[in-house]
Amino acid sequence: MKLDMSGNSPYARRARIALREGGLVDRVEEVAVTDFSQLEAVGPGGKIPVLVTDSGRSLCESLIITRYLNDLAGGGLLPRTADELESCLVLESTGSVLMDSLFARSRENNQREEHERSPLLLERETGRSRRCYDTLESIIGSEGDVISLGTIAAVTALGYADWRAPEDNWHEGRPALQAYYERVMSRPSFAETAPVF
Repeated sequence: MKLDMSGNSPYARRARIALREGGLVDRVEEVAVTDFSQLEAVGPGGKIPVLVTDSGRSLCESLIITRYLNDLAGGGLLPRTADELESCLVLESTGSVLMDSLFARSRENNQREEHERSPLLLERETGRSRRCYDTLESIIGSEGDVISLGTIAAVTALGYADWRAPEDNWHEGRPALQAYYERVMSRPSFAETAPVF
């Protein structure tokens, strides 16, 4: 299999961590994409990550890719009991919303001229990000040391926030979230895939 990715993409990072946590690194070649126009030939989304399976089919959405990799690895990144699964999905969905909110702000700030930017969009997404940080702070205390797809989503979004939205200063006033982030980031799979900025 082949994973088309970029080293600083938080979406690709989710798949890369799932590969490592699932013990699938030897089965998937990570290919750093430099010409993003080539992605349109691999998948309809034209964005990274794209996982090309052994059968030659392309999966082009990070949530789907991580589910697929989890299944290939025996399902260890999703809890088995209904209550634990629900908690994991709350964590994963909050991390996903945060990532999308940060990405929207980053695109507005970095791909538009200042006079073209939407203050309303930036204000709305800043509020959405803040609510996600607060939600993560309130739920993270119940998370142990088990790594799940929820963990991956939350921690990759927080790492992305450090890079693309340092003004959020999410570490401030959120001690449980900060401690959880530091603990998880000490794992090789998270440390090896951290964005460089």
